Amino acid sequence: MSSLRIRPAALLALFVLLFSARSGEAAITASSPGWRKFTIPATGSYLWRYLPASFDRDHPAPAILFFHGAGGQPEGYKPFIIPAAEAARAVVILPKSERNIGWESAVDDQTVAESLRLVGEEIQLDPHRIAVAGHSAGGAYAILLAYTKVLGFSAVFSLSSPSRVVASVADPLWKAPIRMYYGTTDPNYTGGSYAALKAQWQALAIPWEEEIREGFGHSTWPDTTLPDGFRFLVGERYPDEPPPPPPPPACVPSTSRACLRNGRYSVETTWKKGNGESGPGLLAGPTSATSSLFSLILPDNWAVLVKVQDGCTANGKMWVYGAVTSDLEAEITVRDEIAGTEKRYRKPPGAAPFGLRDRLAFPCP
Repeated sequence: MSSLRIRPAALLALFVLLFSARSGEAAITASSPGWRKFTIPATGSYLWRYLPASFDRDHPAPAILFFHGAGGQPEGYKPFIIPAAEAARAVVILPKSERNIGWESAVDDQTVAESLRLVGEEIQLDPHRIAVAGHSAGGAYAILLAYTKVLGFSAVFSLSSPSRVVASVADPLWKAPIRMYYGTTDPNYTGGSYAALKAQWQALAIPWEEEIREGFGHSTWPDTTLPDGFRFLVGERYPDEPPPPPPPPACVPSTSRACLRNGRYSVETTWKKGNGESGPGLLAGPTSATSSLFSLILPDNWAVLVKVQDGCTANGKMWVYGAVTSDLEAEITVRDEIAGTEKRYRKPPGAAPFGLRDRLAFPCP
């Protein structure tokens, strides 16, 4: 199965731009509610588009791509689509697969892209609310499009789908929520596909919901199933843009400053001789996530160890531990760069051992 590399949002924007550039033509043309058939010359296929009576030409509409089952045709689903599309106030696009045995070919991928292009030239579609749905093999194809490719689909609705393996979600930005329908006499329900898909969504942390109906089979469902599924689809929205990157560490490291715990805490040291001469301590080696080691006066005089420990579960505070092994007077400064607070710890001159154990140093983040 080949990979589409353009998200629907980008695809629609591109073709609307090209279409609007034609001299003397409007980018979006008004169409009458109901069914319209489009041929797809690029793949030799076709699609049916349903426009609900509620369509507002002045506002982008949510769209649902619905894929028929193996051996089926779009025409067989049209009677079920009408009440569901009207209930959800959504444009519905029913493409025809390349082969009668199902979907998942490279030509099918191209048919999907062309279907969005053709309908997007005709009417305004909301690029953030383009969802995929399907029955049986069409439901499996919807699953693969939504999770194994980066296409920007907002949600998935599968009816009686066989299982498909999704090892990981390809889109780093969005895990499309999915709704699954099964009748209890459907072989895909009793044979393990439902259980496998349910376990898969749980393992991948994909939001999911289900409708399980007693006594219904593979190609039967209550009158409320499609309207409820379509309303679920239009209720989801693909994000506008990637979330902002994490802020850079507040602490800026240097030869005399260590940055601990992802840069939140800075540590600096100073030394002072009896004659008044003083200077900064220098980092004496690699800094770990929580600890730093400093030298005093000479680079090989490793004399100060400082550690910022997470004690939040113990007493709700961040702890500062440390030790100084030098006769010099020394001072340790630990600063919470985000909160703007700091603690100073002074070791007086002399050979007496100096150990630092402040278990009330800072509030927990």
